Amino acid sequence: MTTDNPFATPHAPLTAPTANVTPAGNQPFLFVIAMLVAAALVFFGSNAVQWIADLGGYRNRLVQYLPTMLVNWVGGLMFYAAAVLLLAHYQRERHAIARFQPQTLLLVGFGIFYVIATVVVSTLVSYFSVSLYQWIFTQEGRTLWMVLYGQLTSLINLGLGCLLPLWLVLHLARSRSELLAPGQPVALPSWQVALGVALCFTALVYKVLAALSYSALYLYSGGDGWQSVFLLTGCVVPFAVVMAAVQTRLPAQVSRFGAGRVLGAALALILVWAVAIVLVSVLVAFAAYSSRYSDSLPLYLLPPAVLLLALLWPLARWVTGWFFTEQLSRA
Repeated sequence: MTTDNPFATPHAPLTAPTANVTPAGNQPFLFVIAMLVAAALVFFGSNAVQWIADLGGYRNRLVQYLPTMLVNWVGGLMFYAAAVLLLAHYQRERHAIARFQPQTLLLVGFGIFYVIATVVVSTLVSYFSVSLYQWIFTQEGRTLWMVLYGQLTSLINLGLGCLLPLWLVLHLARSRSELLAPGQPVALPSWQVALGVALCFTALVYKVLAALSYSALYLYSGGDGWQSVFLLTGCVVPFAVVMAAVQTRLPAQVSRFGAGRVLGAALALILVWAVAIVLVSVLVAFAAYSSRYSDSLPLYLLPPAVLLLALLWPLARWVTGWFFTEQLSRA
C-alpha cells in the first residue's frame, strides 16, 4: 500500500495561463470631444469677428442664412467626428497602445493645432478660391463644378486642418504612451463599433444628400434655409437604425475596433442601400406615371420611404456579419 508523502512540496494543478484582458477605454472619444470644442471656437469666433466688422452687411445676411450655416456646420462635424474616431482607433491598434499619455496635454495640444491649422488652411483656400470662382462661373455646368469644388475643399480642410494635427499629436505621444504586452487581449464594448459604423454611414449619406440638394433644390440660393434643417434631421432615424442593428448583431464585447472594417462596412451598406433605393424609385416612378390622379403622388412616396428605412435593419446586420466574421466567431 502506498500513501502520499506528507512532507512533499505541494504542486498546483496544471492549467493553461490566462492573460489579463485590458479594457480599451473611451479615449478616442475624448479626441472627438476636443475636436468639437476646437471647431466650435473656430466657427463662433470667426462669425463673431465678422459680426463686429459687419463688412458687406454681414449682420443682415447672417439672420437669413443662419439656419443653413448651422446645419452645414453640424453636418460637417459628423464627417469630422467619424474621421477622428477612425484615426484614433487605427493609431491605437496599429501601435498596440493601451492608453495615450499624457492625456490632458494631448487633448489641449490637438485642440490648439486644430484651430491654427484650420485657420491657416481656410485662409489659403479662400485666397486661391477667388480666381477659381471666376473660372467656374464662366462654365456651363457651374452647379456641378461648385459641388465638386465644395467637396474638394471639404476634404482638404479635413485632411490638413484636422487629421494632420491629430496624427502629429499621436505620433509625438507614441513613445510616452502606455503599451500593450505582446499578445495581450483587449476588450472593447461593441457599442463603440456600432457607433463607428453608424456615424460613418450617416456622415457619408449626409454628404451625398447635401451635394444633391445643392444641385437640385438650390438650398443656398435664397430663402430661409430651413430645407437644410429637414435634410439633417432626416439622418437621425437611419443613424439610430444602423447603430441598433450593428450592436445587436455583435457580441457584448469585441477584441478590436478595426477602423478599416468599420469604414468598409459603412461604405458597403451605403452601396447596397443605394441599389435598393434605385429599385424602389423605379417602381414608384412607374406607379406614379400609370396613376391618373396626380394628387395621389404623396401616397406613393410614404410607403417606399418606410420600406427603405425598414430595409436598413436587415442590410446592416448582413453587412456586419460579412465584415466582422472574426468577432462573431469568437462570441
